Amino acid sequence: MSLRPGATGRRLALWSRTVLAALALVSAACSRNPQPDIDDGISRDPIVVHVKNENFLDMNVFVVASGATRRLGTVTGNGSGEFNVPWSFGSASGVVLVAQPIGARGSASSPSLNVAPGQVIEFKVGSTLRQTTATVHDPE
Repeated sequence: MSLRPGATGRRLALWSRTVLAALALVSAACSRNPQPDIDDGISRDPIVVHVKNENFLDMNVFVVASGATRRLGTVTGNGSGEFNVPWSFGSASGVVLVAQPIGARGSASSPSLNVAPGQVIEFKVGSTLRQTTATVHDPE
């Protein structure tokens, strides 16, 4: 078997170009560009949620945003509580607050609430669950 003169050199050149191209693709696929820090002067403090429970039952309080549910905590019957929702969790498409009584059936929920930076949510669980209200306002 005879090879033409220079055929081995062409194969080596083709092989080295293929290896270099594969290495370039792998290194590009593995590299990451850090997200730039966006400083638009807007506060990204957590969303403050004040809960007033006018019901006799203790309530578990949840926040729902973009289909994800996160438990905030428990508010005792005829009690109140304050919770913080991370801005990154609740800022994209609004939040819904849900109160579920402990030891009973049913739940109360707010409509979707759009919160601007620095605003506060007041969530009042009524003595009957259908009387539950939620408002968004600037801090006092």
